[in-house]
Amino acid sequence: MLHPKRASARRVLFTVLAAVLLAALVAGCGKKNDNKANADKVGLPGSGEGTVIATYDGGQITSGEFDKYTAFMEVSDPQTAMYLQIPQFKEQFVKQFALYKVMYGRATDAQAKAADEDVKNFETSINDALKTSTDLKSQLDQKKLTVDEMKKIVKVLATGSQIAKAQSDEFTKAVTDAEIKAEYDKNKADYNIVTVRHVLVATTDSTTGKQLRSDDEALKRAKEAKDKLDKGGDWNAIAKQYSDDPGSKDKGGLYEKQQAKGWDTDFKNAANTQPIGKIGEPVQSQFGYHVIKVESREETAYDKLAQADKDELKQSVVSTKVQNYLQSEEEKLNVKVTLPAEPSASPSASASPGASASPSAPASPSVSASPSSSPASK
Repeated sequence: MLHPKRASARRVLFTVLAAVLLAALVAGCGKKNDNKANADKVGLPGSGEGTVIATYDGGQITSGEFDKYTAFMEVSDPQTAMYLQIPQFKEQFVKQFALYKVMYGRATDAQAKAADEDVKNFETSINDALKTSTDLKSQLDQKKLTVDEMKKIVKVLATGSQIAKAQSDEFTKAVTDAEIKAEYDKNKADYNIVTVRHVLVATTDSTTGKQLRSDDEALKRAKEAKDKLDKGGDWNAIAKQYSDDPGSKDKGGLYEKQQAKGWDTDFKNAANTQPIGKIGEPVQSQFGYHVIKVESREETAYDKLAQADKDELKQSVVSTKVQNYLQSEEEKLNVKVTLPAEPSASPSASASPGASASPSAPASPSVSASPSSSPASK
């Protein structure tokens, strides 16, 4: 995959956190246990320090504990720091934090016990990581975070994960085939089986992340490759000469009978829309410019989908349900945020918050941790 290499400390922490913060963390809450202490009493780092920046039904958030929480998230995913500069996103982080604390207070004894095991696993993993990663230790020192403080934060998040899994399981049991079919109908083209040849002229090196050429230079080179192909040039020779895609350059640029949804969005859209048999104009993706020839494209009817695809569609239905549930739970808290005024900042036109910054989805720092093997992949 033509992504720049990530910093070693970030990779280590992604790996550590992935074992604890399950994808199910985007889900809602389980059955309430009124006898369970809430997160205000768990001794979160920074609790009670600084000014009150938010109140909600049953509790409050101080600047001290929120700073520790965001420091934890910034180390997990550096993009978090960017979004915390944007007031509206920072407010959503505060609301999420309030929901985490409330979710912790709703855990059953079994869920709390399971979360304790997650915390133990986290402690073992982070201590092992710190023995080999000086970058990670430096980041924690800069953020003034200790392992004990991180454990307390993970305790709340891991408890939320256990609650979330229970809620997700309930939704999963209730999903109907009609709902799965409706989800498929939204993006039928994702399941097209496509054979393409392509030449990728990359802008960055897939191994080092070093810039290879500017966008203009990449486009010019892609047009050169297209011109030669249009004149009857041999795909095998031209792919070897021009392509930076290690997965296909020695195969004449061929990707045979691939499911479209496995590719980068821009590449996928071209593969799904270009006329069959015609070499299209260079298509820009996050990797550079692609010269693409669609050799075949077949639709996959719903009743012909593999079970794995239906399971994925089912999970998408569940994800939507839990996102809606989570939003509803957050609204019930009546969170009142009183952050100090900050200068307005605007994200770039293409920016969109990841899982850790989404107003309706708690963080899952393992999102970008495992790159795909295909240069055309997502």
